[in-house]
Amino acid sequence: MSSPGPMKLYASGFNAWNQLVFDEEDIRDEPDDIRSFDVVLEGGDIELPISRLSYTLVTRDSKLLKAGCSTPTDDQELNLARSGAENAQVEVPTTTGGCTAARSGPLLRKLADSEALRTGSTSHSWSWGAYGIKQIVAFDAGWVILYDEGTVATLGDARFEDCLAREVTSKSPAEAPGEVPDLNSLGEPIRIIAAGGYTAAAVTESGSLYAWGMESTGMHRRQQAIPGLSGIPNYVEVDGDKDVEDIAVGESHAIALTTDGSVYVIGGNENGQLGLGIGFNERVGSWTKVNLGVSKNHRVVRVGAGPRSSFILVEIAHVKT
Repeated sequence: MSSPGPMKLYASGFNAWNQLVFDEEDIRDEPDDIRSFDVVLEGGDIELPISRLSYTLVTRDSKLLKAGCSTPTDDQELNLARSGAENAQVEVPTTTGGCTAARSGPLLRKLADSEALRTGSTSHSWSWGAYGIKQIVAFDAGWVILYDEGTVATLGDARFEDCLAREVTSKSPAEAPGEVPDLNSLGEPIRIIAAGGYTAAAVTESGSLYAWGMESTGMHRRQQAIPGLSGIPNYVEVDGDKDVEDIAVGESHAIALTTDGSVYVIGGNENGQLGLGIGFNERVGSWTKVNLGVSKNHRVVRVGAGPRSSFILVEIAHVKT
């Protein structure tokens, strides 16, 4: 028999500011990107990281650890990073009183930036009925919201309607939370959501993966994390139709954990965020299995993604004799 034991956090990807380095002895003036999944933190109870472009926050045994530069400096910024979702325009929707707050007044506030948290300035706020918010995730032009009962809503920039996965009308404007009908009519609740760049994804209770989005625009265009997406959430098959346990999305890549404990990656790899090894720089157009090379008593429990990085959280089981 076995019981849960200490954990390991594996990471790969963009590391220009040592944002994947938690040991001070390993900090370098000119660090290289990490192109193969490597253990960056181990021991104790580790939570999935909060990752931005220049820094990473990880809680281990209730202690917050920081890596990189421009990290949050006070409790307000830390709480915002934990409860909100910052998009490319640095606007932040956040819940008041936590994701399961009492239904007294607005539960969702939209802040112009982190400074607005200090001044108490709220650009917009919304309230709703009987359900609270389970999860908020950001893409470059907006946000995806998962409510407690398993329904999904989006809000953001009307110019990127495909990322909203719903029709924008006067009764359902882009700048207010609006339900995603194709997800909410599946007949089963959504369990987890993810987003990054111009791509969003959702996993149902039974493990079906759906994704939607569009190609990025402007001078620095990035390809979609998952190819062939549109404004309609479509079912995405992972390695012969495996059920998905967890999903994470970066600027142009995605990482999935299937229910059999396997990890798959897809998309851009310019900074080694797919973790496929030194010398492998090409974009990957189909789900590719990652070989961590861990022993049988190691179990992958979560996957995560920063804009240009990936994370795998592994639990080590204690074998009872």
